[in-house]
Amino acid sequence: MSDLLPPSATKQERALASISERIEQLPVIYRKLWNPDLCPVEFLPYLAWAFSLDDWNDNWPEHIKRQSLKDALYQHRIKGSLQAVENAIARFGTTANITEWWQQSPKGLPHTFSVDISAQDNERQLPVLEIGTGDEEALHCSQAIPVQTGRVYRVRFKVRQTVDNPGSSGIFAGVATLDKDFNYLNSDPGWYRYCCTFGRSITSADGWQVFEGEITGEGDDNHNQFRPGTAYIRPMFFVNCWDGTGTAQVAELECWDLFENRQLVPNPRFENGKQGWSTVYVGETVPDNAPGTIKTAAFRPDADLQDDIINAIKQAKPLRSDFNFNVGTVHAAPLELNAHVHQVVLSRETWE
Repeated sequence: MSDLLPPSATKQERALASISERIEQLPVIYRKLWNPDLCPVEFLPYLAWAFSLDDWNDNWPEHIKRQSLKDALYQHRIKGSLQAVENAIARFGTTANITEWWQQSPKGLPHTFSVDISAQDNERQLPVLEIGTGDEEALHCSQAIPVQTGRVYRVRFKVRQTVDNPGSSGIFAGVATLDKDFNYLNSDPGWYRYCCTFGRSITSADGWQVFEGEITGEGDDNHNQFRPGTAYIRPMFFVNCWDGTGTAQVAELECWDLFENRQLVPNPRFENGKQGWSTVYVGETVPDNAPGTIKTAAFRPDADLQDDIINAIKQAKPLRSDFNFNVGTVHAAPLELNAHVHQVVLSRETWE
């Protein structure tokens, strides 16, 4: 690259020009970074910031994140309109019946509207790993993941019990720790470091349960520390422990490097079946031999879906004035309908 700086340029200006030249030579396909369909998933939060998205949740499924980015420009153009509210709701795979105040009989409070939502037949069905009697082995990520024990890592586990045990159903989730030669490290407390959940019992009445925990540093004081000498981990989980005879469904096991805001598990939501999951926990690579069956189920609990929709409606800035909105009960899946749809007042907001 030709030096276009004048002779009077300072050393700092020439250093900055040199750095800029090196950056331009990096093999980065900028078009992909700005394309919601092609941008690597770990960079989507930064793209959301660049697109000025009003609403973002790192726990959304990937398809919702990408669709939100693709809709960003149009959503900014129509913000404040009824169409903006309808689009915000549709993004989550459901439909709604919106009734403005002047359409109600008798007429409602001016500048208000009601939203009657039901996810029946609309909530997207995503894969889950169903594990039944006799499959209570520990399942591990097949890929040994290198870690720096000085960083903070977060493990997130989503599970529900579909068939109860006569006794109890123990739930465990965390990481297996390996040294630099991929040998399993074993020291108290426990076989593994259950930083996410330890021995929790759940029943089918509890529905989807989410457990989260963090692990960092080295030591043998608790499950939130890596074992001394840890160089690799395998995120892992148990269900149906203690001779369980029930059936559980696992929706995801994620492990995040919080320093880089990066997801480490290659197949955290079983979108590629059981690929990437194993009962083996030592060695550099292990076979994909997880037990259980891949099925489909509503991925999020009622409360998660309802909160996401309410936040999206708020960000649509409907009517830009005082308003109420009523959200009917949100059902997670057609087979789980156990309550009559009714309206409840969930929020009242004032927009400036």
